[in-house]
Amino acid sequence: MNRGEYNKPVEIWEKYKTEETDDLGEAVIKERKVKSVFAKIETRIGSLLSGNRPADTVVEKTTHKISYPFYNFPELLPKWNYLKIGNTKFEIDYTLDEGFRHIELQVFVHEMK
Repeated sequence: MNRGEYNKPVEIWEKYKTEETDDLGEAVIKERKVKSVFAKIETRIGSLLSGNRPADTVVEKTTHKISYPFYNFPELLPKWNYLKIGNTKFEIDYTLDEGFRHIELQVFVHEMK
């Protein structure tokens, strides 16, 4: 692992339920910044989007791979977390700890609209 590759600041945000309720009686969900990490960002388009994959698959949506040292934030959850780079939000498609080695967490994302 080359630590010098982790040179882009990335913010990790989480969605959380509050004690407040909305008009339907459901818990209000708010967002907060949890942590900032330095990461390596790679574009994942082109051949990943073509081929014999059915439309609307996770791989088809993925636009970037964001990698950072595993123990900086290992408990990333696609349903409750998202990433921000500058003012751009990225929804998490899936995460990968290659070989369960706990060295680098690879996060596959797409830009939130």
